[in-house]
Amino acid sequence: MGYEWLPSAINGLRGLGTEEVIAALLDARKRWVQRVETKSGASGLAVWTRTPAGTPILVVLRPFGGFDHQVTYVAEMTPTQRAAYEEWENKR
Repeated sequence: MGYEWLPSAINGLRGLGTEEVIAALLDARKRWVQRVETKSGASGLAVWTRTPAGTPILVVLRPFGGFDHQVTYVAEMTPTQRAAYEEWENKR
């Protein structure tokens, strides 16, 4: 699986490294994946996960075909998102 970074996603990392994000995406035990659709109708995947250090992050991916994706957005979860993610973690 390959990942390409949208420049705006890299600019928005705010203290996270690209390596941390990729490590989080590769850890299937911590990934909660949901299909999403943008306002313009483009489809993607929202990946709720934790970095190796335990920081809860939300990563939005745009599929390129096959197993390749473009990272279009990365941010730490909001308190509401974190609560939903932790509820999911506890129910697994």
